[in-house]
Amino acid sequence: MYIEHRQYTFHPGKQPQWLDAFGNYGFPASTRTLGAPSLGTFTAEVGPINRFVFMRGWDDIDTRDAGIAAREVDPQWGEFKKASAGCLMAQEVKFLKPTSFSPITSAKDFAFKRAIGGTGMVVDHRTYDFHPGKMPAWIKAYEEVGLPVQRRILGQLLMFAVTEIGPINQAVFCWLYEGFGDRDRRRTAMANDPEWQEFGKMVGGLGALKQQTVMGLKPTSFSVVR
Repeated sequence: MYIEHRQYTFHPGKQPQWLDAFGNYGFPASTRTLGAPSLGTFTAEVGPINRFVFMRGWDDIDTRDAGIAAREVDPQWGEFKKASAGCLMAQEVKFLKPTSFSPITSAKDFAFKRAIGGTGMVVDHRTYDFHPGKMPAWIKAYEEVGLPVQRRILGQLLMFAVTEIGPINQAVFCWLYEGFGDRDRRRTAMANDPEWQEFGKMVGGLGALKQQTVMGLKPTSFSVVR
């Protein structure tokens, strides 16, 4: 499986126009023609603002070109392009591969099941960059020691993947929370957990991490993850 991870940055003031056009025209056209399910659509609340982050899943990446071609001739997609013209300032695309422990490992029959309480949602979107050759050992330690602690204390893990095409030596993952306060309380509890502290010592000795980037996202009104 490939996860297509896209980030769009808008000219200031243009995000509402683009979101309205995509929600009304672009998203329905994509859902109908691409053959790849949406894995969530979000806007940045904290981090680089005027940004839209979304993912879709491909079990067979070789069907992507045909899906894009089908969408390109769809009348509703044409309406989207007209309604959203002039909004985008920059676009970034990465292809990710989910890890074996990612909750999402297949696009087929994907259906999001909310496992957190409440009705609100914030997404803790994390990008970890590693020194070359160091990522496998860190991920192994995380799967065996760190992740069990997080599953016990944190919110809901949506996905965990590594970059296949794009900036390599990089992991991208998302945790879901009821709100920023819920996130803070849970992460404080995790920081005080002895097993998490042991994990920190373990990976600290690896010298693996080069940079960590965090965004706080919120789902759009049309997101399948919300």
